[in-house]
Amino acid sequence: MNTHSESLPSAPHVAVSCEGLTKVFGKGDAMVKALRGVDMNVQNGELLMLVGPSGCGKTTLISIIAGVLRRDAGQCTIFGQDYNGMSEEETTLFRGRNIGFVFQAFNLIPSLTTAENVATPLIINGMKPRDAVRQARDILAEVGFDNRMMESLPTDLSGGQQQRVAIARALVHRPRLIVCDEPTSALDAETGRKVMELLHRLGRGENRALVVVTHDSRIFDFADRIAEMNDGRITQIASSAQELKTLQPKLD
Repeated sequence: MNTHSESLPSAPHVAVSCEGLTKVFGKGDAMVKALRGVDMNVQNGELLMLVGPSGCGKTTLISIIAGVLRRDAGQCTIFGQDYNGMSEEETTLFRGRNIGFVFQAFNLIPSLTTAENVATPLIINGMKPRDAVRQARDILAEVGFDNRMMESLPTDLSGGQQQRVAIARALVHRPRLIVCDEPTSALDAETGRKVMELLHRLGRGENRALVVVTHDSRIFDFADRIAEMNDGRITQIASSAQELKTLQPKLD
């Protein structure tokens, strides 16, 4: 097993680089140390899965990587860019162009149709609404939605269907980095595998990468590496097929 102190590859090959990453919530007796010096990298072309018990810091880590939270200490760069050197406006612009985030809570807009929800990132990035909805419908078809479902409101969809909408929304603008929080948790085995196949196909490439937080051992075989977290730290990283098989019984 590699340890959390593994050396980072040279910068051109790195999509995400975290060194000594620290995040604290609250003060005094209520203080919680969510991240305690995380060292981790994600390489271009890689799908890295992040696993570990609830409360170990996984969601905090990916929220910092996606620019949703600010770190307290340490270093974190995304394709060589550091959020802490950006204004709020610059961060929003960077995230809108480069990051796709699949939230565990979906965060769909209840008053918009499925297609309109998925089109939102494109419209924010300046695409005409009609063209954005057309592109949204194409990606929704790839996650198994028919025309009727594309015109439905989120409240008319099941939890699994809402999760597929959230995934389509994260993919629609072809971001360089896709960050997913439990993307298959509400899906049956067959649908979960189809979603992971889509993420694997669209999210990996020469200048693209994926980070997937999951407890779902059914999808471990899609990972290039699995990083295990515990108590705010990366404790071990599996970097070969044999190591993934060794880790699986511990992570179920």
